[in-house]
Amino acid sequence: MTILDNKYYIIRRGDFAINGNTKIFYSLFSICLCIEEYIQLNSIECFNIMIGSTIIWSIIECFLHYSNTRNIKPMYITNFNGKKIYLNKNIGIFLQGFQEGGVITTIGLYFGDRLFEPKYFYFFHTLIGFIICTMALKPYSDSSVLSKRQINTPSSLGIIGIISIYNVKNLIKNPYHLQRQTSMLFCMLYISSIWTFIAYCKNFRNVEVQIKNNKGEYITLKPTHFNALLILGYDVIFEIGMAYITFYNWFII
Repeated sequence: MTILDNKYYIIRRGDFAINGNTKIFYSLFSICLCIEEYIQLNSIECFNIMIGSTIIWSIIECFLHYSNTRNIKPMYITNFNGKKIYLNKNIGIFLQGFQEGGVITTIGLYFGDRLFEPKYFYFFHTLIGFIICTMALKPYSDSSVLSKRQINTPSSLGIIGIISIYNVKNLIKNPYHLQRQTSMLFCMLYISSIWTFIAYCKNFRNVEVQIKNNKGEYITLKPTHFNALLILGYDVIFEIGMAYITFYNWFII
């Protein structure tokens, strides 16, 4: 049996993917980082990577949604009275693209460039502490599966492989960007690893393993912590880290 014979899934639970308030908050936070960089350094690089990655990731989310590759419940925002207001489907796709693409790449580039400056180092960890607290204190009230995605389909592995080769080739062509890209990659992996770990501990994110037997039938196994480490680790390292470095090569170099 090979890795393509079995099926490995990432399962999302809870309301993080459909909570528009959270996505709006982190989107505004990213915009503030871009504004601060422009004021301090007269640079629009954070704006470039935020806008570019948001557009690309929104297109990806649009494809995933309308092709039924990823089925997620309608997104909503909660007003001051606690009432849920459901958003237009396309607005939800845009906010999802902003959260998945723009926020992570902006945070990675901004704090990666300032990784060894004490005040920004503490600011970065204050942000991480805020994420840990908000997720750890968040009540788990919905055990239903929000989305389920297989990570080892031939198309998915093929795309990640092509992206990885592309990024390595670009790095060879532009070696003077090595330190900056490495710092950005580190920040993205660091914050995504912590977020994923807390989400796993809170059961907001989990995995499913289906093994193909000699009869060609799939048997669902109870996943171990080691299974989760490998599957979620692949998601963080390749589907976030390696994939998002592509936006640096597109919008910064």
